[in-house]
Amino acid sequence: MPLLRPDRPPSTQCQRVNRIALIGLSAVGVGLGAWNAIDCASIRFGYVAGYSYLVAVSFAIICCSFGVPLAVWWRTRGIGAGLIAAGILSCAIFYGSMSVLWRLDRVTWRHDQRVKMTLGDRASLVIYLRLGTTEQQFEDFRSSVLAPAGRENDLPSFVGVYWRLAPDQANGHWGVALTFKDEARPEEITGYIESIKRDSRVDNMYLDVAPDAIHP
Repeated sequence: MPLLRPDRPPSTQCQRVNRIALIGLSAVGVGLGAWNAIDCASIRFGYVAGYSYLVAVSFAIICCSFGVPLAVWWRTRGIGAGLIAAGILSCAIFYGSMSVLWRLDRVTWRHDQRVKMTLGDRASLVIYLRLGTTEQQFEDFRSSVLAPAGRENDLPSFVGVYWRLAPDQANGHWGVALTFKDEARPEEITGYIESIKRDSRVDNMYLDVAPDAIHP
């Protein structure tokens, strides 16, 4: 059976499938790249946004890895070429869109204030999770409790600074340091703190203290 070229002209149906696959998969790649860029630009924290860049590159590599073998056989050449185009276009559109959004100052995490905080800076609230909590359990806590709207990056508007504390920064615990904005209403903060306190993963909470002032 011929691999690179058919021994007779391919059927109309085969040509149509390859053509539709090429166009359709290319369009999917463009759409995914644009959607990933919009989603990445709306994230509030830079360290989370880094995963979007990883996803863009990984998707391109996976598509090309599957597309190259399919592109060799003439019967599936359109599908293979479509996968390769989808991977390359999605990555290119993502990076291009992020560049445009960055210049237009539409990237939320560009103004991430966490970098302005150090262990010696006073935080409004420092949260320690129980010893033995895994990083994944910490991420679940962040997305389900700290972001009450249910969207992992959607912290309340009155939270001005968020900083994740690794175990080597928090006496062996996974933790969080939060600074509330001056204009935050007291009842908002009180309700937020109470909702955090009720979570079984929380070991202790400290108010108006610098993370490095907390001792075991």
